[in-house]
Amino acid sequence: MPTIDPRRLLVLRAFVLSDSVTATAAALHLTPSAVSQQLAALEREVGHVLVVRTGRKLTLTPAGRILAEHAEEISSRLKIAEADLAAHAGGVLGQLRIGAFPTAISWLVAPAIVELRRQAPGVDVTVVDAEAHMSHRMLMRGDIDVTVTMEYESSPERDSPDIVKFPLYIERFRAVLPHTHPLAGEEGIGLTQLAEEGWIMPSPGNPCRTMVLQACAELGFHPPITHVSDDYRAALALVAAEAGICLAPESALSARDADWVAILPTRGVAPLRKVIMTTRRDNQGHPVVRAGLDAMRAAVASPDSEIYGPLARSDTFSVE
Repeated sequence: MPTIDPRRLLVLRAFVLSDSVTATAAALHLTPSAVSQQLAALEREVGHVLVVRTGRKLTLTPAGRILAEHAEEISSRLKIAEADLAAHAGGVLGQLRIGAFPTAISWLVAPAIVELRRQAPGVDVTVVDAEAHMSHRMLMRGDIDVTVTMEYESSPERDSPDIVKFPLYIERFRAVLPHTHPLAGEEGIGLTQLAEEGWIMPSPGNPCRTMVLQACAELGFHPPITHVSDDYRAALALVAAEAGICLAPESALSARDADWVAILPTRGVAPLRKVIMTTRRDNQGHPVVRAGLDAMRAAVASPDSEIYGPLARSDTFSVE
């Protein structure tokens, strides 16, 4: 019977999550050479080839996949052991790293930090500004513990067995026009009424851009894109300068914005932003992670939360 070093199993698991030796090395704070040596030593221990080169990429063999499943179970048990020890210590103590998109930081994460300071003063929170398409990769690499992200048709979280998702809230996008626009005085607007306008969009890869383009495609048109910015404050400034129009999620807008742009409800087909929290399945039981998830739920549910304004409760949608 071979003797398997469990530390090398964790290197194999990190390789599966990172999908390359270089990324594995960065995640584990090792050199690529050290990662390759650990994988080679593990192959000698078990007497099987675990990784093979396919083109320019290393992939798992069938034996490698079997061992990777066991490595995942071992990692999960270690996380549970850490959680049990932390609970035994009599309090929640440790670092929580949260990746979130900018408006979620303002509306949700910042109030949650206040809640955590009251309920779990031993939790040290680090926040990283990360758009949804970036935060998933950071979570899988182990750079962050929790994401506040968006659920949409092609989001990587939808079918990932390694990710656990928790719904938070849902919001509709509003149309933002210059005050001089002929439609600025309408009570509501359909997207097709803006089909010939110059649009201000987030950059390619940004989920909000994907959602807006999907809604327009459903209505049979592709909007002309004249300016690109991931910052909704910048987009509103461009609208105020009569450089185009945009769609903005409700949480990115404030009552003061109506002084310099026209903000109209969208009618008919329009994007919906479903905001969720995610964490890795092997991490969901850790007391620090649980405390963070609970604090963000409380921030949404609080009667004083600004999220309660135009946004819907999390129980108005489900994450499949």
